Amino acid sequence: MDIIKSKDNNKIKYVRNLNLKKFRDEENAFVAEGIKFVDEAVNEGADIKLLLVSEEVYNKNEVKNIIDFIDEKKTAVCTNQVFGSAADTVNAQGVLAVINKNTADKDDVLNNYNFIIMCDRIQDPGNLGTIVRTADAFGPAGLLLNKGCADVFSPKVVRASAGAIFRVPVIHSESDLEFMNIMKDKGFYIVSTVVDSKYSFDSMEKRDKICMVIGNEGRGVSREIINNSDMDLTIKMTGRAESLNASVAAGICIYEIRKKLLK
Repeated sequence: MDIIKSKDNNKIKYVRNLNLKKFRDEENAFVAEGIKFVDEAVNEGADIKLLLVSEEVYNKNEVKNIIDFIDEKKTAVCTNQVFGSAADTVNAQGVLAVINKNTADKDDVLNNYNFIIMCDRIQDPGNLGTIVRTADAFGPAGLLLNKGCADVFSPKVVRASAGAIFRVPVIHSESDLEFMNIMKDKGFYIVSTVVDSKYSFDSMEKRDKICMVIGNEGRGVSREIINNSDMDLTIKMTGRAESLNASVAAGICIYEIRKKLLK
């Protein structure tokens, strides 16, 4: 077994470069770190391009169980120091995988899902990853990202999704209005979540297909999207807090609006 001992090894440089969005887009790939996340990727049938393992953990049973499912030619072992130079975090547990993005088809998602969660310029990776995780928990749901959103395949988003990134289909829109019109043509009722509205979840009737819009952390949902939505509603709070963290608010809204699809 050959062990990579140089930080300048091509495979190591390739993994490091995937920390850059531009390179992730060019390669159509991203990195998942940690035994649990890589194991989930394997269980979900993710297309793994490269498995990088530190020699320190190579003989651990849980790591060997992962290695057994990966083509030997796609597995590389390196020293602990070299692995540390490639990993994005100090808690990668000696295991990371380079995974091909599973790009969802827009028509397939709109035709096969009756719940779409649209993120309007969500910029914090932790918030976006948590929204992906919540979409998985209360789905099935598709995730729609517009221009200005954080990269859903960045290391921080992937970690915050806790494996949900392998199960939630993600699509992108270049034009908000154009895509909203497409969704309306397909029967989606579009609901924007806002800070202040006379409507709450109780005001909304059950629907067959719903697109829920979650707004930017500081500015909320854009006025253009609100004006072209079928409804805007707010979380009615009884305490003195003026607002909620974006991912917390999204979690409440996803849970409440998901119930409007249940017959």
